[in-house]
Amino acid sequence: MKHDDEAHRYYYPVEGRTDGATGDAIALIAIILVPAGLYAAWNTVASWISALFS
Repeated sequence: MKHDDEAHRYYYPVEGRTDGATGDAIALIAIILVPAGLYAAWNTVASWISALFS
């Protein structure tokens, strides 16, 4: 029984940290990619507009 307690003590905190790290990584990627995507989209629209009026 003591072996199971030790296994749970070490297993669950690692699982919890992994889940949190995955969520943090997704959030970090979103924070980086969303503004980059908006910037690229705006540049595309701006270049289309300038091409229409040139």
